[in-house]
Amino acid sequence: MGPCMRGVTLVECLVVMALSAICLALALPSWRDAVQAQRVRAASLALGDALRQARQHALQRGEYVRICPGGEAGDCQGAGRWEQGWALLGQAPAGGGEAPLLGVGPALRGVRIEPDAVLAQGVGFDAGGWPRRRGGALLMGRWRVCPQAGGAGRELVLSAAGRLRGARVDCPRAPAQRWLSALPTSLAVMSTMRIMRS
Repeated sequence: MGPCMRGVTLVECLVVMALSAICLALALPSWRDAVQAQRVRAASLALGDALRQARQHALQRGEYVRICPGGEAGDCQGAGRWEQGWALLGQAPAGGGEAPLLGVGPALRGVRIEPDAVLAQGVGFDAGGWPRRRGGALLMGRWRVCPQAGGAGRELVLSAAGRLRGARVDCPRAPAQRWLSALPTSLAVMSTMRIMRS
């Protein structure tokens, strides 16, 4: 019988499976981190573009324009969250009525957006492009865009002049998330040790 006809023993098969499990467990956190980083980047770009668009609308239309969290139902009352999407609202007509809807932002999966308290209910831009509260006071603050599991995030900072800048931040991990992230590697190592003993 030639070397090509030789079979594979059960132990050899189990060792290969255990080594494959270890390699997968080591690669999984890197892949998960890359996916989270992409989601955070996409969410911060989408929110930044929406804020710039709201400011541009205010300058072009010469009126107060708001961007409110909560998707199409955004009403600037603080009921919605930024990761649920947002609504761009023009100025309500002088005689009363609803503010015209100028645009809607998508819901963002896999991230949480944590604004400063002053930005939780939305942002308005006046005809000059200055961020202002409904009453007229200047407005500034920041949004922190974090992966749901914690880790590397992005921060969007709105200046009093209406300009945005971004920065990298570290978002805290929940204790349960830290424990769960180490679980696949631990299980693979334990199963390899059990196979080696047998």
